Amino acid sequence: MKIKHTALLLAFVLACGTITTSCSSSDNTVQEDTLTSREVDFSKIGLKYTTPESWQEYTKSNNIYPYSYEEDYSLENIRYNYITPEDWKTIAKSSTGGENISLDDYLYPICEIVIAQTENELQLYDSGLYKMFSKRKLVAENNGIGYYLFYDYVGSTRAMGDDNIDVYDKICEGVTELSDSFVITDFDTDSYIESKYAEKNTVTFSSETMDGESMDSSIFKDYDLTLVFIWATYLHPDADNLADLQQAYEHAQELGNVNVIGVCIDTPLAKLDNSEETQKNVETAKFLLEDSGTKFPMLRLDTNLADFVKSKFESIPSFVMVDKNGVVRGGYHTGLYTGDRYCEFIDAMVEKYVTNPDENTAVDETVDVPSSNETPQQ
Repeated sequence: MKIKHTALLLAFVLACGTITTSCSSSDNTVQEDTLTSREVDFSKIGLKYTTPESWQEYTKSNNIYPYSYEEDYSLENIRYNYITPEDWKTIAKSSTGGENISLDDYLYPICEIVIAQTENELQLYDSGLYKMFSKRKLVAENNGIGYYLFYDYVGSTRAMGDDNIDVYDKICEGVTELSDSFVITDFDTDSYIESKYAEKNTVTFSSETMDGESMDSSIFKDYDLTLVFIWATYLHPDADNLADLQQAYEHAQELGNVNVIGVCIDTPLAKLDNSEETQKNVETAKFLLEDSGTKFPMLRLDTNLADFVKSKFESIPSFVMVDKNGVVRGGYHTGLYTGDRYCEFIDAMVEKYVTNPDENTAVDETVDVPSSNETPQQ
């Protein structure tokens, strides 16, 4: 689960009361003029609804806490939770005292709205929501998008005490009123999915090569596609295929609209790590690059590249192909491949994303690379 703007929403709840948030708020913003409204606008994914009037007093007293997040199967999940007044005091006390607590430990789910493509219904079924809530329904469907409501939490609520259970039960009674207020409209599904995909799969960096030349991700704009190769000096000699990547680079140069860039993960920028070991790794990288005849730029690791590698790969060598905007196309690939295989992959990517882009609308469709007998290295 990737929860969005939970901390921000918490701050607004504490300060203002009722929350309305936009599903497109990747910058974690909330419109102030909607904070006191019962109207919730997720129109960028075709949904508007009105929170029950019976919820108002509990929202203003901060006992109803909403947040939104997304899963692989969904465009958006919107969960409403109950927090007891006593638990709010505990949270407030811990925050002022600098104590680190998990907010999730104090949340009792009221209901969850899920917006997902109907073709992902099986993934939704396996998501765990069917075990968390005993009631669920498809409230509406429009152009292949389903608007689902899950409610009637099956977990234990005994810890909140009888008085709070009564309040919680009263709040839960308003859930059907919530779903009755759904207003569904058309939206550009492909554009929305593309924007969400790009949000999660864009490579950015501001680094330098082994020779100290500054380089940042704006270089992607100079080419239709760029192959980004993830490497480390410690792979040598067991899993060192720099010469194969050089062959791919030469093929890319012949095409003219494709580039190859390497990233060496054990040579962080000096401002991040200027230890003797790192300096030694830089010298080793320079030697190996020269020895293999490598001409494509090999980058040192900055924080953005480090986050990208850590979140996307479990082993190296690995590579991705990105477009002019640095968005990954054709999937994530790990393993050793010959120079011919890299060239075949490049040709397939050019065919798919440059020559015939209008025929391919799946933003995350993997382009296969012929398998290798070599074992990837950690």
